[in-house]
Amino acid sequence: MSETAKPLRLEVTQNGLLPDGGEQHRLDRLVVHFKTDGVSLSALSLFSRLRFKVESSAVQAETELLKENIEKLPDREFVLVRWRGDDRPEPISNLKITVEAVYTAEFLCLQEGALLQSEQDATLQDVPHHSPPPPNQDPTKTTLPAAPRPFPRRVLRDGESGPSLIYTFCYNSADKARGGIAWSEAQKDHRFLFEEDEKDKSLRAFRQAHKRALSDRIVRRLNDRFSSFGRSLVSETSEPDYDNVRVEVKDALSLSIVKSVGSLLLVEEAGGAVQPLADLIDQDAEVALRLSYPHCYQFPYGSIMKSPWVFELEVPDGKDGKTRKAKVDLGFQDGCTRKLLVPWKDYLNQRVTFRVIYRVPERADIVVFNDSFNVYNLGLITTAPVITEIVSAAQKASPRDVEATSSIPVSFALPISPNRSASVAVTFPFTLSFNTRTFPNLAEYFAVAPSVSLIAGNASTSSAEEDANVRLALGVGVNLARAFHFGYAWAPSDGGRYILLGISIPDLLPLLKKGE
Repeated sequence: MSETAKPLRLEVTQNGLLPDGGEQHRLDRLVVHFKTDGVSLSALSLFSRLRFKVESSAVQAETELLKENIEKLPDREFVLVRWRGDDRPEPISNLKITVEAVYTAEFLCLQEGALLQSEQDATLQDVPHHSPPPPNQDPTKTTLPAAPRPFPRRVLRDGESGPSLIYTFCYNSADKARGGIAWSEAQKDHRFLFEEDEKDKSLRAFRQAHKRALSDRIVRRLNDRFSSFGRSLVSETSEPDYDNVRVEVKDALSLSIVKSVGSLLLVEEAGGAVQPLADLIDQDAEVALRLSYPHCYQFPYGSIMKSPWVFELEVPDGKDGKTRKAKVDLGFQDGCTRKLLVPWKDYLNQRVTFRVIYRVPERADIVVFNDSFNVYNLGLITTAPVITEIVSAAQKASPRDVEATSSIPVSFALPISPNRSASVAVTFPFTLSFNTRTFPNLAEYFAVAPSVSLIAGNASTSSAEEDANVRLALGVGVNLARAFHFGYAWAPSDGGRYILLGISIPDLLPLLKKGE
């Protein structure tokens, strides 16, 4: 993160997609946060220690945490790895986080007791145990240990024909006269022998076989109630008091860290051509979000299409500089491209900003991609009196579109033929112009305008007619700033030729407001 940005804690989900940075933020570390609610604390009390492993193509980290040390952690957060990238060219880094939680002996003792109460093969048998030393014995005097003697205990059988299992996780017996199991004495009793004991007759192997068999029974009980809630594991590096067998639960979480969000780019499709998005687009263009092909086949595109990833468009809202944000839906185009389903004509003549955001609810947005551009009506621009308004209403064109309205100026007709008088005319221009990427508003200021005019007044200064008439004139000219018309007109009925100087009041008013 940057020096001014507020730290953010992002919750990671299975197969999630996490950015390694964005505007004002960067991924700093992966941590385990231990919650303090009752359910979490109760679940955590079942375990004695936690082992974590972080694996990726370039990162390998293993750590262990004792349960009693959790309270000492700052903010109850245990750092798994500090992220500094993996120095590989791939756009993403796939991580797997594995946790192994070793159950406490107290929890296993409870499960053992439940088995003894519920299993039908549990029987009461004499098991050789040592007797504990007298409580008032002088520790400075050396005495020979008492001979082992049998104590009645409920024990399980390892199958129908297997031996009785005498290992126990319940070290603190309610029978104060009973000490630890006399393993050397028990090994002489055929009731407690496994068939594999014939291969390895060591006392260590005999004790481990009993513990492994009891552990497997407890694991089956756990997994019958909760899927994959436990497993027994043989390990040469486990703690001595576990005799190389421990009972644990294991879980794994996979996620991907996006390193090359810059591989995303916006492209524009117009007129059959696809090109990287320029600083401006046509209102009818199709804009798509594309991932560059070298990275496309490694990028989990499906993950970026769902929460917490958000696609957003920021657009002007009013004339006071305020903006509003609108959600952008994406449509499938091909494996590496998604269309932006946006009616661009709604934002005509405005500058908009498209963002790809990793949203942290009620905290902040991490912007990982940002591109701003203007929306214009590009290409051939035409208008026709009255017809333009009808077509625009049917197509629901933007009122800011230069093709949405036509102009009908009132013109002053100056005669250039002899014996003609000046007149007033109503001109109906058919305008043609062309907006380019270099001059995206050219049609607002200049257009060629063939026209039809109705010219009032007498045709000649020498005419004896007192009543004025109206003549049809054909002409050609130009429109400037849509409000002004300059043209030439010819009246076929009498051959009169005129210079037209016209002005459109509805188009003049917006120009006057701009000048205020």
